[in-house]
Amino acid sequence: MPKQSYHHNDLKAELIEKGLKILDEEGYDGFSLRKVAKACNVSQTAPYRHFKNKDELIVAISLKALQSFNRSLEHAVEKHPADPKSQLREMGFAYIQFFVENPEYMRLIFLSDTIQKVNSAGFIENSGTDNPLKHLGDGHPFATFQKTIERYKTECTGEAVNQDELLLYCWGLVHGIAVLINTRGIPNRTDSLQLAKNILWNDKFLT
Repeated sequence: MPKQSYHHNDLKAELIEKGLKILDEEGYDGFSLRKVAKACNVSQTAPYRHFKNKDELIVAISLKALQSFNRSLEHAVEKHPADPKSQLREMGFAYIQFFVENPEYMRLIFLSDTIQKVNSAGFIENSGTDNPLKHLGDGHPFATFQKTIERYKTECTGEAVNQDELLLYCWGLVHGIAVLINTRGIPNRTDSLQLAKNILWNDKFLT
């Protein structure tokens, strides 16, 4: 079968998309640029026009995952521009929904050792590339979550609530629910997302 012809930008995006699937299925040790090239139906040398090795492609995949995740949180916050409590609730649901709809991203970011293996291989340190899980600045999902917590605390609770405790409570709640749904830790439920929404919009969640 002849190899397909791609515009260079299209190929880069395709490598990231197909690479995520292979990385999710085979893990760091089974992942290679050769396998990604085969999945994209291009020559084995084509990926090297965009990524010098598999670690660089994994960093690009991780960045895309984090950026997509962060956009979903930001869009949720934007639905309630003048209501920090609703922002926090909406963002919490967006967190859960994003990972339910994109379980491969949750596995990559939180449930695998892929990024740690990239670090231990020396790629990030030697290339000067920052760890994508820690150095996205204001574009990191944790920063978006934290800023929303800060607005809620300032405008809705005053000084009575410890911000670090509030952050851990909210993050832990939505992350735990997302993990339980993705790992089928809640058996025999087809309405888990609706249950999550009910919890977040219940007055017992945020008083």
